[in-house]
Amino acid sequence: MEDSLIIDMLFERNERALEQIDVKYSRLYLSIIREMLWDENDVSECANDCLLAVWNSIPPNRPDNLPSYICKIARRLGINRYRYNTRQKRSDGYTAMLSELEDCIPDRTETGFGDNDIPPEKFSRLLEEFISSLDAETRVLFVRRYVYFESVASLSDRFQMRENLVAVKLYRAKQRLKKFLEKEGIYI
Repeated sequence: MEDSLIIDMLFERNERALEQIDVKYSRLYLSIIREMLWDENDVSECANDCLLAVWNSIPPNRPDNLPSYICKIARRLGINRYRYNTRQKRSDGYTAMLSELEDCIPDRTETGFGDNDIPPEKFSRLLEEFISSLDAETRVLFVRRYVYFESVASLSDRFQMRENLVAVKLYRAKQRLKKFLEKEGIYI
């Protein structure tokens, strides 16, 4: 079934739309959630929450790209559940993974990011511009690592590369991101 029909069904409050989303996109959103959560009960709960969030947000929203919309919701819910699960355990793999980007992304307090000096929309547009400037292989590695939280080992297996090569490509992409943001006057 086409996405536009699924969205129309959601606007009509037809529950079959959720069944269609589950059939068409469950592998996609479950893979995103599973990269963050290892407990299948948490995965199942987040998947259900994802469908509920889609149901509750369409209408009024009418997304242009339904799979991206669903992935964004799944990612947000997975991160929230992961944070909830690890709130008492301050040293964790995802914090370490996200800390990899600390050298590239400006600190909001130092740059005024969030204080109307650099609107989030501008930062988002620049980040999209940077990602689209990467070669296809590096772009996929970067997005899968820092958006979908896929491990370096998993990327290595997926793309049949040595882990060291994946790490080097990600490191170079982060350095390019930092230079790109400096050039745009965002990273100070």
